[in-house]
Amino acid sequence: MKIALIAEHTTPLAAHRGEATCGDSVHIASLSRQLAKLGHRVTVYARKSTEDPAGRSRMGRGVHADILPAGPERPLHAEEEAEHTGAFAAALASAFEEDAPDVVHALGWTSGLAALSAVRGAERGDAPPIVQTFHSLNVAEQRSGLPERPDRARMEAAIAGRADAVAAGSADLRFELARMGLPRHQVAVVPFGVDTDHFSVEGGAATEPWSHRREERTRLITVARPASGGAERVVEALTRLPGAELLVVAASSPAEPALDEDLRRLELLVKEAGVEGRVRLTGPVERKELPRLLRSADIYVSADAYDPYGGAVLEAMACGLPVVAKASGGTTGAVLDRTTGLLLRHARPDALARAVRSLMSEPTIRSAQGIAAADRARSRFTWQRVAAETERIYRSALPAEDGLPLASGDDAH
Repeated sequence: MKIALIAEHTTPLAAHRGEATCGDSVHIASLSRQLAKLGHRVTVYARKSTEDPAGRSRMGRGVHADILPAGPERPLHAEEEAEHTGAFAAALASAFEEDAPDVVHALGWTSGLAALSAVRGAERGDAPPIVQTFHSLNVAEQRSGLPERPDRARMEAAIAGRADAVAAGSADLRFELARMGLPRHQVAVVPFGVDTDHFSVEGGAATEPWSHRREERTRLITVARPASGGAERVVEALTRLPGAELLVVAASSPAEPALDEDLRRLELLVKEAGVEGRVRLTGPVERKELPRLLRSADIYVSADAYDPYGGAVLEAMACGLPVVAKASGGTTGAVLDRTTGLLLRHARPDALARAVRSLMSEPTIRSAQGIAAADRARSRFTWQRVAAETERIYRSALPAEDGLPLASGDDAH
């Protein structure tokens, strides 16, 4: 099967090179690689937004990235993402004329717009089916206090209604799509994945940049964008946890270049809170180094207002860490409350501190939850399983493969 993965605002080559990068890039690189292992030919189409050259690049056996010029060659902020989708769709249509796919898979709403536009001109019998994946919806983000974007919300509903098949990153998103009028049975839940060969309980643990008072403190770790506010809430929670120390690993975003400024602001908060002796801050870490940092900690904490992927949580679980996190986005499906960690309705510092304190005071429970977390990551969230479930959706959307159900059996917790 020739598969076109549409990821307009992703930098697919970044994760392929092993760089610290965003969830979209990790998703594209990992999914495409596993689809190719299943025997498919995959081309990833993205807008040129970095120094990576335009045109086709090989990402591995059976996988290529096609970087299309469309608009400014820089990452776009959320409010301007749709401004150049028309140009991207035109370039995509030209690419399809040269190399027609069997199925088109769009990730994110602007990619869905581009995909629908690119196949619009094809003859009715020749148009490939369009599969749409949503890892986030604006209506869901609004419920977590993020800004309302009415135009985007309307477009997401329209795209979902026009796609031949829809995949949601969590059961919560499937519920939101049902509220938009899309029948639940027409939406498959396919979560984010984790590389359990790379992120695992096996292997060494980092000794730096922790302090040398390991035996006296419980070690907390969080991977967060400093601009998101999640790291700040964890730092504030630490003021209520005198027996803990914290490592904050900064996660970068292509559209947020002022990372140094955000880190300086976080450093100032650490000093003002009086916990500078118990907090270590790092910039983005290469993915090959991240497992050693995760295995060096005792508890993973996530306090972002909304986490669409839950990727960092899954990586921590795969390394054997119990998780304390706000129940939002992909995290709701990843973490089993009181089995692989603790889910919170709110990420206020006092609530975070209470949850972490309960695990600090019960090392046996903490250990059991870490074991269960690693087992759940291996059994439910491998990229191999994600790719197999995605392939099943493709086949259900192809006219010649009628009869296969959309549901991926992924509601089991």
